Amino acid sequence: MIKENLIMKNSIIKNYGSDINSSFLYFLIYWPLGTICPMIGQYLSSIGFSGTQVGIITSLGTGTAILAGFLWGKIYSAASKKRFVLAFMCLGAAFFGLLNTRTTDFVIYAAVYSLMYFFQGPAHGIADALVLSKSNNYPIIRGMGAAGYAVASFVVGKYAQDRGLGNIFYIYAAAFVIAVVFVIRESEPVFVEEKKNDVTLRTLFKNKMFIKLLLCAFLMTGTSIAHNTYFGYLFRENGGSVAGIGLAFFLMAGSEAIVMAAASYFSKKFGTEKMLLFAAVILVVRFGFYAMGPDYKLLLGSFFLQGLSGGIILMEIVKYFNKIVEPHMSGLAISVYYALGNNFSVIVSSLFGGIILDIAGPQGVYAFFAVFNTVAVLVYVALGMHKTRL
Repeated sequence: MIKENLIMKNSIIKNYGSDINSSFLYFLIYWPLGTICPMIGQYLSSIGFSGTQVGIITSLGTGTAILAGFLWGKIYSAASKKRFVLAFMCLGAAFFGLLNTRTTDFVIYAAVYSLMYFFQGPAHGIADALVLSKSNNYPIIRGMGAAGYAVASFVVGKYAQDRGLGNIFYIYAAAFVIAVVFVIRESEPVFVEEKKNDVTLRTLFKNKMFIKLLLCAFLMTGTSIAHNTYFGYLFRENGGSVAGIGLAFFLMAGSEAIVMAAASYFSKKFGTEKMLLFAAVILVVRFGFYAMGPDYKLLLGSFFLQGLSGGIILMEIVKYFNKIVEPHMSGLAISVYYALGNNFSVIVSSLFGGIILDIAGPQGVYAFFAVFNTVAVLVYVALGMHKTRL
């Protein structure tokens, strides 16, 4: 009995230590997103690119992430040393991130940015698969990712205003390099070799629930991420500054961290399915409000809407995908979600957002986002995806 208690106690301590390491890892791998996403549109404009060119560059990067997602998801699912796959991706993202500072030529820049996304784009999905396979505290760990994004947005916003927007890429690269230390310290999930031959796209796409959720994810997630590029234009047009953009994202991403920490309770009470519906409705309301062109102070004051919409969606939808596939398919399923459901949606949102920015300004962009997400709500309900599943 004493021996069993000691074993249980050691297991709890081990799991606790693993969750702490995972929390630091998420803080660091989401820091680069908090560095780039709020400022990339402003940086590209500062070196002479138009709104349409901004949309093309960000869409190409995300398009590369789609193809990379299939590749890295397959590699991860088949690998026996999974954490080394993620470590290599972080180092690749850091290297090409630094190269972003070396050119202002549109074609060359688009190529370098795409290569950066080849490594960066699928990295967060791979991290999700790694953590979900061995931890019951994903909402808290994912909340640390939101905290990393928030702190980076605030720090880098002030830094960029004082030192120049080009310096953001050095901070981006440093965070990914440091993250590698915590990736290596992660424990390996159980490697189920006999299931390897079943880890194929053909097997995955036989799952009808997966296909339905993938369609809903496409309509639901892309605008939340494309918004990171175009919010700065809306904020500055209505009286805000570059440092103010950083503050806005600090507050918005900070609300995500708080909501993610509390979402676990509400998810157990109401279910992941209904939490997603609630968040999608809030997203429509939020972007509809932005489309009205409110003063920058009101934009700051509405920061909590990001946590209640994007914060819930980006966390709960991953849990939903993990819930409807077999455990050995989780890595591939989540990578495909990030590739098609998430990144392809970002391409559409970013590309059309850039075109609309040149034609109708940032308010027009957010009107498009609101309509796009309204369709998401209707499809989600029509397909019955809001119904609770065991």
